[in-house]
Amino acid sequence: MSELARGKPSKVRLFETVKKMESPTLTQLSNEMGISKTAILKQVNLLEKDGVISRTYVPTGKGRPVCKVNVTNRSYDQLQDTYRSIAEDALSYVEEKFGCTLINEIMATRNIRLVNKYRLELQDTSWELMLKRFEEMRNTEGYLAEISQWDDGTIEIAEFNCPLMRIAEKYHDACEYEKKFFQEIFHMEVIKMTTVLENTRACRFVLKERE
Repeated sequence: MSELARGKPSKVRLFETVKKMESPTLTQLSNEMGISKTAILKQVNLLEKDGVISRTYVPTGKGRPVCKVNVTNRSYDQLQDTYRSIAEDALSYVEEKFGCTLINEIMATRNIRLVNKYRLELQDTSWELMLKRFEEMRNTEGYLAEISQWDDGTIEIAEFNCPLMRIAEKYHDACEYEKKFFQEIFHMEVIKMTTVLENTRACRFVLKERE
């Protein structure tokens, strides 16, 4: 577990862990987080009351059913930016008054500013530190990101929460601008992209060196 994760409240860490895993059991959560099943169950009860996770019991054929934990649909709204609804309303107003062309201009401008912000923060660092810092910055923005590098240098970015999801549901170009953002930051080509809009657990971007 990263130091960044250790600094978060247990309930938040548990929620994020469940969101990243595929229907984990209480034992799996205990092993992953390094705390007792009793402590896990206490946090599960709290999150269940919040309506962001649920429990299901799966028969094993013998003995007690296995308890598995899942996130609920409500969880997507729980992790969204506080000002998401304002942004949605603003974009809807712009579209109504000026059309989709201006929406694309707004997204393009946002992308340029975001690229400049990240480049400033990531400059003068080693490749390994750059990847780590990039992951931290995305997580600060609520993406629940994980970055892994394969033996051939290919990078996979998995983001288990998308603060832009509700906007992307209406304006699909938002996902394309995310793709362009990664390509600008890493100077690599996105060769594969899947998003939560395709009913996957996470947005995934696979980047490879340009030929």
